Amino acid sequence: MEKKNQMTSSYYKFDFDKHKNVDLSKQFVIEQEELALLAGDSTNNKFKKALVNYTCRFVPQKKWSTQKPTIIIPIRNDPELLDYTLDNLSRNEVLTKVNTIVVDDRSEDEMETPCKKHGVSYLRVDNDKGFNFSMLNNLAALVCSIKGTKEIILWNSDLWCADKNSFNEMLLKHRAYGSTISGSKLVYPPAGMSFNKEKDTKNISKSFPHKKGTWRNTVQFGGSFWVPASPGVWTPIHTQRFKQTDHPLVNCDKGETFVTGALLVIDTEWYLSSGGLNPSLSKVYQDVDLCLQALKDKRKIMYFGKDIQYYHDESLNHYSDPKVQKLDNQFKSDFILFGKVWKEQMFDLIQ
Repeated sequence: MEKKNQMTSSYYKFDFDKHKNVDLSKQFVIEQEELALLAGDSTNNKFKKALVNYTCRFVPQKKWSTQKPTIIIPIRNDPELLDYTLDNLSRNEVLTKVNTIVVDDRSEDEMETPCKKHGVSYLRVDNDKGFNFSMLNNLAALVCSIKGTKEIILWNSDLWCADKNSFNEMLLKHRAYGSTISGSKLVYPPAGMSFNKEKDTKNISKSFPHKKGTWRNTVQFGGSFWVPASPGVWTPIHTQRFKQTDHPLVNCDKGETFVTGALLVIDTEWYLSSGGLNPSLSKVYQDVDLCLQALKDKRKIMYFGKDIQYYHDESLNHYSDPKVQKLDNQFKSDFILFGKVWKEQMFDLIQ
């Protein structure tokens, strides 16, 4: 397995060093090798290879500090949601403490205006394949590597601060514990905090019909847990989902085997040297894949949830586009590829 990973490493990693001389003042194109499951081939597990072109245009914010961490926010369409999220970061005094890059994923909507309004950087990314969460973040991390920043923070477009203290506390703990990757307690927002209450209720009922309205203000992510999926392969799930936020297994600080990609604080130097998020995992498991790589490298992964929390309106991502199915061929591809990559090492790493 190790030999196979070495032979196909270009499909699992992004080569930041190869692109370190990109001129950010001009439009630039990045080529990336990727794997994807052949459509309808979930039995033989055959993958096709593709060379995907990512065309990028970067508009920097006026003030960039190499001493500040950089928040990366991928989003497709919905400028109202982007404005809402950036306004939340501003009101909770986060934007002044960070550099921020909004990554516009092929939007038809005009997304640059909210960026100008809030004084943050804008990175437009187009490609000839479709959605790839890994590459959206990797391309923003490439910008960070060129402009300089010690920490990057992956931040979902539907993730909001619950207060003015949690961000500072999480960042201080991340540094004090010498953590390579850190996450925190994520909570389903109360109705008054919701960006779109009607859409939330509709989408969450599709995803979790058994909850019947009892999900608000409960835990969305409280740590990592694993369940067996097939011989040698384990599936990562969120522990304590829908539990109360003060539950002792959630309201605590602890070492973990993974933290969710909705909010990740990552040491930039390690992220770059490790190859970033797996380009061949476009939709799911790229956060867990990154954490397993950190464990393999004997790095520390921490969950900081003791009196710290964020609101994650996860339901905005569920069925947000009627044309896009959550459990599509890409989801199957990521699930199968994740298992193939880590099957020989997974059990030892998560113990």
